[in-house]
Amino acid sequence: MQIDVYDFDKTAVPYDSAMKYWYWCLLHRPYLILLLPWQLFWSVLAFCRIISVPAYKRVCFRFVTFVNTKKTVAKFWDKHQKDVYPFFLPENRPADKKCVLISASPDFLINEIAKRMKVDLCIASPHDERTGKLLGKVCRREEKVNRLLAELPEAEVADVYSDSVKHDSYIFELGKNRYLTKKGDLTRL
Repeated sequence: MQIDVYDFDKTAVPYDSAMKYWYWCLLHRPYLILLLPWQLFWSVLAFCRIISVPAYKRVCFRFVTFVNTKKTVAKFWDKHQKDVYPFFLPENRPADKKCVLISASPDFLINEIAKRMKVDLCIASPHDERTGKLLGKVCRREEKVNRLLAELPEAEVADVYSDSVKHDSYIFELGKNRYLTKKGDLTRL
């Protein structure tokens, strides 16, 4: 089976969807501002590399404890689905290959847009949608390849789309064709 693999954040949309979702929740649920000092503290620790990205992701989405995740995610994508770049829209993707979306963002956030975009398989960082707690490894770098091969061991990767050669070099190595995406424009590598 031939597949095309797409990164999501800054590839299929122009931003980091997890950060955008946090800001959207903060705007629509103003009481979340009470969590801001706690969020900033953990963000500074991660930025200064005092804690690892996985350690940071174990706590940074805990704010979903205070929102109805299913409803807020649906409303978020109702507003931001229009931001998806044209090349990723279902009608613009090759019909003869399966579409696989792989993202480091939380699965509770990415699964909704994956359904709307008629993605065949969505792989993202596993989080508890009620508590926001990270339940496994962050789906980034070599973990993207590990998760893809665990899900589709026999798949032949035709095309890979990502905004970062550095961060997605592992997944780029699998593809016959590699496309670097910048602001919705594709450049074949």
